[in-house]
Amino acid sequence: MTHLEEYIRDFYSQLDIHFPTQLDKEDIANKLGITIFYWNEGSQALFIKNRSFIFLNHMMLQNFKWQEFCHELGHVLLHSGDQMYLPYSFVEYQEFKANNFALHAAAPTFMIDELDLPNTYQEAVSLLQDTFHISLTFACKRLDHYINNNEITSQRYW
Repeated sequence: MTHLEEYIRDFYSQLDIHFPTQLDKEDIANKLGITIFYWNEGSQALFIKNRSFIFLNHMMLQNFKWQEFCHELGHVLLHSGDQMYLPYSFVEYQEFKANNFALHAAAPTFMIDELDLPNTYQEAVSLLQDTFHISLTFACKRLDHYINNNEITSQRYW
């Protein structure tokens, strides 16, 4: 397991989250004291007086809301500072880290390990989509990460 995979496993364990059916943005936010707002703009995380807020576009499909929530949660848990005042290269770095966090938080490795992944790539992607309520593109990226970090699985698909 990578450091991020261990971090997410331990993070969810502390929240008493062990199964895909427990991955719920409202429940996670509530356990962490994060307020979620739904609005007409793009997603973002804000920190005001030691409180965390996640803003999600209310028009997004549920799977995209989950993915965006995980991205913004990455900012809440891993970053500090206002991106308006950071150098562009550091903002890019934070976005890369939040994107990677989202892939692993939305479909955690320790939960994927418990799945009986099908033998074909397409069927495995569909299983990830259905199990973790994520989009096709997101499921493909996540499965690619999983395969590339797992020698046994990589032999099956590549």
